[in-house]
Amino acid sequence: DEAGEGSTSASNRRENVEQAGPFGNRVPKPSAPQQSGESQPLISSYLPPDPYAARDADALSSRDFFGSLEYKRTSKGYSSSDRWLNSDARALLRFLNECNERPRVTIEVVGSHDENRVTDSVRTENGQVRRDTQTRRETVVDFKFTMELTPFIHEKGSLYAARSPVTNQPMDIRDIVQSYVDSDNALKEIRVAKKAIWDYDAVRREIARVVREAGYPHNVLVTFPMAQDCIKVKSNAMVSRVWRHPITSFLCCISCACLVGWPIERAATSKWRNMIASDFVVMLSPQDY
Repeated sequence: DEAGEGSTSASNRRENVEQAGPFGNRVPKPSAPQQSGESQPLISSYLPPDPYAARDADALSSRDFFGSLEYKRTSKGYSSSDRWLNSDARALLRFLNECNERPRVTIEVVGSHDENRVTDSVRTENGQVRRDTQTRRETVVDFKFTMELTPFIHEKGSLYAARSPVTNQPMDIRDIVQSYVDSDNALKEIRVAKKAIWDYDAVRREIARVVREAGYPHNVLVTFPMAQDCIKVKSNAMVSRVWRHPITSFLCCISCACLVGWPIERAATSKWRNMIASDFVVMLSPQDY
């Protein structure tokens, strides 16, 4: 019986392997065609899984979340055209919340006065020497200094949505984000503007008063430049990437195509531009500052 079993297994192995090839290797026999009534497709209908479908934006740590995104942080703020943010509303909403850091606000004080500058020029015309005198008004900067307001701004702001033009009620941020993700607009862009809430007019008047009381009689200009005050997410479509390329902007300028292209871009991106904003509280009164 053992010999019979051995010969049977050996014959089964020989049925699955052809005779030795010209180089001594053994080539397996092709499998027999399946005897079924259904025809086999020539091309498989298998589709690779979406790599973003398995991601859970809420389950990742902040480090892992940003590590899986393509984004930039410049002096203007955060910007991204990552595919995940354009296809997952929860990931987009988390990106807006995570990037909602306080803006950088400085107080710039410039003292200046206007004076007349007289310039003389000599030119020769028809063999005669002519002297021209020109008087022009120029602004002379006497002093300029800046002060930081950023340390007194709360680190996190409050995202809020604009009011609906139909009901005049505040819209839901989640609905705005979902409508952006569902849109097929190739040039779509969602933007969050940051604002630091403060009585800037009172600060402007008080600084000007202090400078004049110190004996300065001329013009005092107080401004509040802001940086890192915007969050932008743009479409990752090929049309959008080509349109944002610097070469495209250069070609549009020299060919005057910008006269048509820029209005189209503005119309395509205006829907979500002012839909979400963020307010930050300044934790110091103008009088205390």
